[in-house]
Amino acid sequence: MRNLYVCSTSSDCISKVNLSLFVEEKKIRLDKENLKRIGPHGIYVYKDNILTANSYDNSISMVDINSYETKSYFIGMHCNDLSVYDDKAYVICGDSDDIIVFDLLTKNVAEAIPCGNSPHSIYICKKNKLVVVANMNNDSITIVDCTHNGNIKNIRVGSYPTKAVITPDGNYILVCESNIGMDNKGSISIISLKNYDVLYKISVGNSPVDIYCNERFCYVSNFGEGTVSMLDINNYNEIKKIEIGGMPRGLLEDDKYLYVGDNYNNLLFRIDKITEIKKAISIGPEPTGMTFL
Repeated sequence: MRNLYVCSTSSDCISKVNLSLFVEEKKIRLDKENLKRIGPHGIYVYKDNILTANSYDNSISMVDINSYETKSYFIGMHCNDLSVYDDKAYVICGDSDDIIVFDLLTKNVAEAIPCGNSPHSIYICKKNKLVVVANMNNDSITIVDCTHNGNIKNIRVGSYPTKAVITPDGNYILVCESNIGMDNKGSISIISLKNYDVLYKISVGNSPVDIYCNERFCYVSNFGEGTVSMLDINNYNEIKKIEIGGMPRGLLEDDKYLYVGDNYNNLLFRIDKITEIKKAISIGPEPTGMTFL
């Protein structure tokens, strides 16, 4: 049975959501003794474990999905997000402007790779063996080669990028340029991986923060206006906006549904992609990262 795991930054919990019934089946507390704030912000599946990048206590947590036993490892200041390649966790530290490479087998820090100012998200394309990091405070993305961890390029993009991903075909980078605090709307830039040129820029909603991309469509959560934009990345246009309300943040999709976390109302939405019929359940405060397992 497939489940959705959602980390809630303000509650220091991971919610296990049964997708068949669409109910919260279990709440996994990362600090069972409730002695400190954890702040899980990014989430990733590694073998039979759920990994979280924790902003408040500067660590990653490793949760065994069978026993729910949790272990924590110090990484660096303000861990915002993480991804895994070849048994190594790549963790971005927002205060030190580094990508920390943590060996998941030896449980030791293997390397620190510099990136831009205030890295906010990280994505690894296993097809191209590339890491891409969105650096919010200097309007750039950093690209790193996983095979030798050499810094390939820092690319200037639009204002306050919050997320960057590589398309499934491995040919393009999609960058979520949030323009947070500005009068104009955000945008999604499509950048060629051949020459790093910006090919197209698609206008979306107010303060977009997260994106999810499949072979044809890109979904964008517009944090500042309570909507999700659906983009056709082959024809470079916004097809429609789906009204959510609140402050939509993290999002994922499966064959039938789109799942969106609402940071303002602490809800998880399930939206039928064809009919747009919505169902919502309560979730932990500030749902941020989510993953399937």
